[in-house]
Amino acid sequence: MKAKQLGWIFLIFFFTILIVFFPYSSYAEKVPFFPIQSVRRNMEGIGKSVFYGTRIENFAVEVLDVVIGKDINQSYIVVKVTDEKIKKMGGISAGMSGSPIFFSGKLAGALAYSWETKDNLIGVVTPIEAMLKLWENMPESSTVLQVAPSSVIFTIGLSERAGKRLQEKASFFSRKIISLPATLYSQRSNLPSVEIQPGSAIGVQLIHGDVDVVSLGTLTWRDENKILAFGHPFLHQGRVNYFLSSMYVNFSLEGKDFPFKVGTPIQPIGIVDEDRSAGIAGRLGVLPKVIKADIEIGSEKSVISQNYFEIIQDENVVVEFFPEIILNSIDQAIDSQRPGSVKVTLSIEGKEFNFQNEFFWVSKIDISSYTSNNLGKILEDVFKNPFQSIKADKISIKIIFIPDIREATFRNLFLPVDVKRGNDLKGRIDLNLYRQGVKSLDFGLFVPRDFVPGEAEVVVRGMSWGDENTQSPSPQADLDNYIDEKVKQLKSNGLIIEMRSKSETFSSDNQKNFFSEVVSLPFVLEGSFTGSVVVLE
Repeated sequence: MKAKQLGWIFLIFFFTILIVFFPYSSYAEKVPFFPIQSVRRNMEGIGKSVFYGTRIENFAVEVLDVVIGKDINQSYIVVKVTDEKIKKMGGISAGMSGSPIFFSGKLAGALAYSWETKDNLIGVVTPIEAMLKLWENMPESSTVLQVAPSSVIFTIGLSERAGKRLQEKASFFSRKIISLPATLYSQRSNLPSVEIQPGSAIGVQLIHGDVDVVSLGTLTWRDENKILAFGHPFLHQGRVNYFLSSMYVNFSLEGKDFPFKVGTPIQPIGIVDEDRSAGIAGRLGVLPKVIKADIEIGSEKSVISQNYFEIIQDENVVVEFFPEIILNSIDQAIDSQRPGSVKVTLSIEGKEFNFQNEFFWVSKIDISSYTSNNLGKILEDVFKNPFQSIKADKISIKIIFIPDIREATFRNLFLPVDVKRGNDLKGRIDLNLYRQGVKSLDFGLFVPRDFVPGEAEVVVRGMSWGDENTQSPSPQADLDNYIDEKVKQLKSNGLIIEMRSKSETFSSDNQKNFFSEVVSLPFVLEGSFTGSVVVLE
């Protein structure tokens, strides 16, 4: 009887294992692996990649050598691509990274790099065993081969000027940046849904929306919703939070330095979680955490344009790319590079951090570039601050373009002879408005009741005009003070009125000998005037 019970228990256990594990047999289990130890010279195999559109094509390879390092992360296979169509394309191209390589129908790894040869036909294959470790706690000590560049970052939708300015920057993590026209989008419209499988074109995307920032590669392996690709690092940032997107390959170019595929994203389809030496790992159907950004450009009467973006939550991406996206939005809205003035509202919302401020800037040469440069400085100050990491959820920018040069210089200052403590000091300044004649401006300054009586110096100056007596800002103790100090350096539309006692003695320890007040103005004021007044008790 006990033997029968044990038999039933065994059968129940056995069928439970079958029910739990076998119905979920993965795609990966249907594609057996070809271990690197079994690879030999002169073996012939096939690779898979997309060369146009979304159709996967085969290409032929031959093994030249197998390099076995001290561990799998330092081992690789050297192959020669013998396929005629790739020869005509100029050889192995950036965008083929991740192309799965098969021997006898079994997956051996990903075509990851190309040697700098005359014909660009010699490639390096990262073993699939090394790539599979991306789903484990892989150490950071893997070798990255010093060979030809394997990834190109495309920006799609930028104006010519914004694209060139981005390219003139130091290359982003040593990756070549190429700007593509937005007209390429028309070639991917109304596409049917693409089945993602080994050989499919995929993209690692940093920004998605009215401007796209993406790098094109090839899917190596898929196990249900898990994927492996590239066979080399993208930016080599370890644990990451990138968009994984399906891609449309527009065409291939030989290029000045190396051949590369040109592609545009179809849509985000998942997330890239790991960016390591052996490649990238991600998941389909799960999207990354993003910063939702919007830029509104308008005149004093109406809104001209609105642009929307999703940016991965990465401070380097915000600082490096977003200023050029701002420039692009302004250029496309006003369609000119001209002098002018702008009123800017910037807000940043996030966990444990909120920022909102207004700025007024003037440029006699190029207001678009001046505005994007200043906003870039603020974004860098915020996201690269020395106090804490900023986890932003939203960035909103509103820019009101004013064609006039709203700038003025001092002409004269009028002050009363004296003023009583606790009363307003009423004065007037005459200003020369840029190409608009003279304007008088009355102002009032409340004199504190505890100010030192006697003669005092009054300095009236524009916020954009430095004071040689002003001390350098002291080191800031916290984030709020740090940001406030940085913002002050970019404030220019206002009047600063300062009163300083000329008395060398104090009648009381509680008396003030200096105070100041800021008056906001709808223009930038340059210059300063100094006068005197007697403070009465």
